[in-house]
Amino acid sequence: MNAKISSIQQDFRKDCSKCGASAETLIHALKDCPTARAILTLGGLDDFITTLWNSWNNRNNYVFCGKEEEGRVIWDRAKTLCQDFRIHNLVNKPVLPLTLTLKKWEKPPCGTVKINFDATVFNNKTGFGVIVHDSDGFILGGGGGFKYEDITAEWAKLYAFEEGLKIVCSLNITKAIFKIDCAILVNRVN
Repeated sequence: MNAKISSIQQDFRKDCSKCGASAETLIHALKDCPTARAILTLGGLDDFITTLWNSWNNRNNYVFCGKEEEGRVIWDRAKTLCQDFRIHNLVNKPVLPLTLTLKKWEKPPCGTVKINFDATVFNNKTGFGVIVHDSDGFILGGGGGFKYEDITAEWAKLYAFEEGLKIVCSLNITKAIFKIDCAILVNRVN
């Protein structure tokens, strides 16, 4: 951090005041400085953000107040804060409430079929799937496959929609509801 500040304010030292490294970058202050490394070694990546926050506070206490704590003390403080936070959320209304979303398949109206389709793209490979259900939840048909070309997710979902239309036509279905979670495609089709 001192390296960045010294590039803005010329009379500011850019070396690490804790260990004497030639340039105190953010990575050095949070990972490479011996105290920071001791903290991360003790805690690993458990409660990573709280550990970094405590490490940063320790660095600031050293720079501005001249006092520094051992890595073990900082790690114990971070661990205790995280445990206290978890206990608080168990005993009281959570500080960060969980928002549960109930997702389930919904039946189409009687005499109508529902076509669920989706697609995904990864490493120039597109996978897609289509399922056709009647109003009782009975599967009437479906399909899926892969395409080996680099296309966007929206184009992949459009391709899955096209495959769904082909299945609907092959089954001579006259009333259908198409279901997808891609807002861009829904808005274009509507």
